[in-house]
Amino acid sequence: MNPVDPTEKQLRQYGLMMAGVLSFFVAVFFYKAWHTAGMALAVWVLFFLTLALLAPLRLAPVYRAWMKFGEVVGNFNFKLILGLMYFVMFTPMRVLASFFREDPLTRKIEPEKETYWHDCEPRNQDPKRFERQF
Repeated sequence: MNPVDPTEKQLRQYGLMMAGVLSFFVAVFFYKAWHTAGMALAVWVLFFLTLALLAPLRLAPVYRAWMKFGEVVGNFNFKLILGLMYFVMFTPMRVLASFFREDPLTRKIEPEKETYWHDCEPRNQDPKRFERQF
């Protein structure tokens, strides 16, 4: 979806989706006996539902603002999740590798070695092996 110029169908879907999600919260609020909050949110449900059904193009400014907000939240979550994954997964692995002096990429320079080439097993030379690679 292009957030800059949404189509009428996209705006109608957006309005109906927002009305549906907010309706769920209205039901939860009434179940919890939070009637004031439920009524306030019900006004927003009616707003989105009415505009989605009668004039979806009027939802364009709200849609654009929502998409910009979603982009900001998404970028923040992206950086947060990747940062946590790096520090939770890769940092302990590196600490353990350093502790056991492991060098899986064989980066250590060894002057007594003539070459750093690793021999591999010869592969089957049959051309049929290229037909179904996956």
